[in-house]
Amino acid sequence: MKNRIILLLDDLTWDEAYPILVATKGMVWGYKLRKVILEKGIKIIEEVKKYGNVMVDFKLYDIPSAMTESLLYHQKNGADITTVHCSSQYAVEKNVDMSKIAGVTILTSFGDEIFRYYKECPQIKDLVREMCERSYILDYGYVVCSPLELDSIKDINIKKITPGIRPVWYSPSAAKWDDDQTRISTPAGAINAGADLLVIGRPILKADNIVAAIMKTNDEINEVL
Repeated sequence: MKNRIILLLDDLTWDEAYPILVATKGMVWGYKLRKVILEKGIKIIEEVKKYGNVMVDFKLYDIPSAMTESLLYHQKNGADITTVHCSSQYAVEKNVDMSKIAGVTILTSFGDEIFRYYKECPQIKDLVREMCERSYILDYGYVVCSPLELDSIKDINIKKITPGIRPVWYSPSAAKWDDDQTRISTPAGAINAGADLLVIGRPILKADNIVAAIMKTNDEINEVL
């Protein structure tokens, strides 16, 4: 896997995202999309794929027939990865390519206090492992979890996608935005713990020079690879 960064373009319109796609072609694994698809429709995936792979991030959660309909539609239009909630326990139906499904475990914005409010479980890691094991049984291609749970699922043979990445060069004190993720790591820390793909958004997108920010982050990644 040559490139490891999934550049998060969730909150951008097409007019905002397009120049970034052009500038970053070949520098990242691909792009995580949401608003662009809502704005332009699902067929915009075909255009985005001229610049890199596409992860469609609507975190699907529904009854199996509705999940199948959405997944088939995403895959037919070129999605390389589509996210679903692990708690949906979606099992294969019809012609869905399960290798293109990413099961989302516990959101990185959840700390221990919020987590315990919703789920009586001694540790976030315990539930993430249960979800990862189930995703492996269901033949999902990927799971999504914070870098802090990676060590607990290293032995499970499934690709790991990790948000909550903060490059070494990034300075929280200089951030121009509120950081709502609490379970975070550096690129090197996440890869050493077993991450395959790293979702990075605001540290890169809010940098003065997006291309330079990606180059510095790729340097951090390549050092550990």
